[in-house]
Amino acid sequence: PVDVLHERVARGAFDTGRDLRDFPTEKLEGKTIAVIGYGNIGREVAKLARAFGMRVVIHARPRHRDWIETEGFVFAPDLVEAADGADVLSVHVGLGKQDAQTGRYANAGLIGTEVLSCMNKGAVLVNYDRGELVEVAALGNALETGRVRHAAVDADLFMDLSTGSLSGPMLPYLDLVEKHGDKLELLPHAAADTDHPSRVAGAKQAVDQIFDIICRKSVTNAKGTVPSGYLSRGSTTPPGIGPATAGDLLKLTAQECFDLADLCERQTQLWKALSNARPDERGKIVAERGGELVRLTNRFCLGVEKSNLRSSCQ
Repeated sequence: PVDVLHERVARGAFDTGRDLRDFPTEKLEGKTIAVIGYGNIGREVAKLARAFGMRVVIHARPRHRDWIETEGFVFAPDLVEAADGADVLSVHVGLGKQDAQTGRYANAGLIGTEVLSCMNKGAVLVNYDRGELVEVAALGNALETGRVRHAAVDADLFMDLSTGSLSGPMLPYLDLVEKHGDKLELLPHAAADTDHPSRVAGAKQAVDQIFDIICRKSVTNAKGTVPSGYLSRGSTTPPGIGPATAGDLLKLTAQECFDLADLCERQTQLWKALSNARPDERGKIVAERGGELVRLTNRFCLGVEKSNLRSSCQ
């Protein structure tokens, strides 16, 4: 009710001590979020959720398990386990392959009754991926029972100018508006339509890739088999996005490598001193050098983050 609070404050009709109790809020801290998918977006959502103190459970392919756990997240081997006890579920897997016979995508209806029923009562569903990923009838039932109290969906909606008829993956969700409109936030695939620098970098990268294909017959981020006569240049993403790569490591200068090594060595000395000290000596070490140890740790983590090394690796 931020708009209500603003309106009342703006006209001087609010007393914090008396009225604020009528507008209870919840913390994200301590809540559990299930992130479905461990691609670039899923990983960034997981990191943002952790920044708010949330417990993050990620369902992805088994080959990602080690990286998920080394980043400090919980790995869930299947969708139901990921959703079990979740206060929020956010899906980021894409549509998957399309069946040539039926036209149905592999991940259509991925989030259905079985998954939604495992979430905590009063949970929030976020689908800023593809509208088809959620079984709309199941979502309607979950909203009806209170299993899901709010759903945010961002999907394409198209209108035929000659007839006014609507189409697109958002269309089925409109059937929920009459009964559950106050529990829905529906956007027309607008969440990514920002001027964020990564979009500019991504657009430039796309142009460069087209230029390389035409002029050099080299293909970056290929999907499927590269045609005969063309050279695959592997995959790449805009700076700071996606998993760490050999290129990220090779871009480090000799000085940057030395600085990280120096920070590691100085931390190691202090950790070993604490490890080897008698119980009665540890307090003195912490009092004298505890602040130094924390500063060294912070500087090391900052260096790793800036170099895009705190992530999975490919």
